[in-house]
Amino acid sequence: SMSIDPSALDSYREFMGDEADAFVNQIINTFLVSAPDLISEMEATLAKDDLESFVRAAHTLKSNSATFGATLLSSLCAEMEKEGKSEEVVDLDGKVSRARDELALVLEYLKAQITK
Repeated sequence: SMSIDPSALDSYREFMGDEADAFVNQIINTFLVSAPDLISEMEATLAKDDLESFVRAAHTLKSNSATFGATLLSSLCAEMEKEGKSEEVVDLDGKVSRARDELALVLEYLKAQITK
């Protein structure tokens, strides 16, 4: 089951008041597009052993996931980032695949948070 901290977006809502909904919708919509691209980038760079680019994509997805309180996805990305940097690669394919599955759940959740 997906691991997400529902309070993550509350800080924006408290801090930004009336403008929060538009802002949150905007960052969610950006993530809906960018996150799948980052996973695809991770798969592609891993396939060609470009660990430097792999680590960059994992780092970006880690930070972006954390913004939304997607704690499991963020920690998976942190693990992969660390592993890619150490170049002692242990089943990164499996981890990317788990991250893709988790991302699908996170995206479903976030789509439901978009305010009309």
